[in-house]
Parts: sequence; structure tokens; C-alpha cells
Amino acid sequence: MNNIEKSQFVEILPIDEILSLFGKYVEISPITFADVFSETNNVSIDEGKKLVSNLANVPEHTIQEALLDSLREKNATNCRGRTKDTVLEVADLEHFSLEVKSTPRTFAVVAKGYDSVKGKTTTWEDIAHQVIRAYNRTNPDHILIVLAKNPTDSVVSELVQYGKSVGNENLAVIADPLTVVRFLKARNLV
Repeated sequence: MNNIEKSQFVEILPIDEILSLFGKYVEISPITFADVFSETNNVSIDEGKKLVSNLANVPEHTIQEALLDSLREKNATNCRGRTKDTVLEVADLEHFSLEVKSTPRTFAVVAKGYDSVKGKTTTWEDIAHQVIRAYNRTNPDHILIVLAKNPTDSVVSELVQYGKSVGNENLAVIADPLTVVRFLKARNLV
């Protein structure tokens, strides 16, 4: 081995295969929305419950910008300003990296404002196309699902099932309306 130069050794070393094997045995632990956006914990659940109805008056782009501003403060990668949504959109906030619980993780965000969902609750059909596209295009460790209307029961089970189907049962991290309003209140937006 001493006769082999470092550059030759690096060229023949199967780095991709080794990293792929490690990835199969490294389990990413579950996280919560508040693990990523810790300011959420500054507003009590009781205070949040009093404010939930205010989400009907908060445009989706305000939620997206609040998330972006918070990520910028946390020095997350790839934080860019939002423009009008197009058919080419991969996710509301596309692939970014941030250290959470002492572990570097990658994320995409699907945000649904109050007026973005026609019914009284958010259904799997309302978000499935964005969740699947976000995962398929950037393969993040987690997709944050930020909802201004409560999800139906099937949303949770569909997200868990989808995560299992791609090998990451902790893929989806849901922020329900109570969590979202607590985050927005902590940022003085409601």
C-alpha cells in the first residue's frame, strides 16, 4: 500500500458505495417543528389557542417569508426570496440545510395558507403533489408541512406511509395551525 500514491488510492476507493452503505444504517431521529424553529416555544399553547382564528387573515406568502427570515437568522443554507408560485415550483421553500439536534439535516417546506385550501381542513390531495415533488427532486431528510388549516386524519397516515415507502418514516414534520400561529406570534406577525 505504501507504493500507491494518495491520488491513485482516492481514485479507486468506492466512496459513493461506502457512503450509501453508511446511509442505510444511520437513522435520522424524529424532530418537531419547534426543534427547527425554537422561537415557537416562546408562545404558550393556551395563548396560541386564542390566536388560531387569526390565521384566516394571514396570507401564505407571509408565512413563507417568516420561515425564510427565521432560517436566515439561523444561518441555514439556500435561503432565497420567494417570488410568485409557478408550475415549475419544487417546494415552497426548496432544499436547505440546517443543524438540528447537533445533526446536519436537509429540508424542504410545503406551506399551505388558509386561503390555499378550499375545504375546512387540509387533505392529502391538497399537498400530495408538493410533498412528492419536493422529495423526488431534492431528496431531503425532512419535509416540513406547514398548515394554516388542520389536516384530516388521512393526511398524517398518508405522510407516514409515504415516508416509509421512500425509506424515511420521519420524513414529514407537520406544523398544525396551533403550532403555526405560535411561531407567527413569536415573530410578532399575529
